[in-house]
Amino acid sequence: MHNRSEILSAAWSAYRLARPAIWATGDETGQRRFLRPLFSRLLRTAWENARKAALHADHEATARAFVEAQRRSHLAVAKAMTPGERSAAIVNARADLALLDYAPLGVRTANRRAELRSTLDALTAA
Repeated sequence: MHNRSEILSAAWSAYRLARPAIWATGDETGQRRFLRPLFSRLLRTAWENARKAALHADHEATARAFVEAQRRSHLAVAKAMTPGERSAAIVNARADLALLDYAPLGVRTANRRAELRSTLDALTAA
């Protein structure tokens, strides 16, 4: 469940920021009123933001678990290799990383670099 006090305080702070920009009857006499429609809209927005944050946190936890499982899998494969195969794989991974340094500017190499680095880390750790 979401933290209701945080949601309510976020809605109130948004209301305090938005209220001066909206004119209502009584403002010209100094008798400002509470604007229920504005606050309800901001409260709904705060709830939506909290739901999105919770969903994002769930997705991040799933992604972290997947990356950890993938790392364990790479490590198991590296441990199953013979020392000769492992050293050949390390040399190949380092050569591929060096080759990516000469890639053209328009080529996106970040994902491949990260993949090669994780493979290299698993191979050297085994």
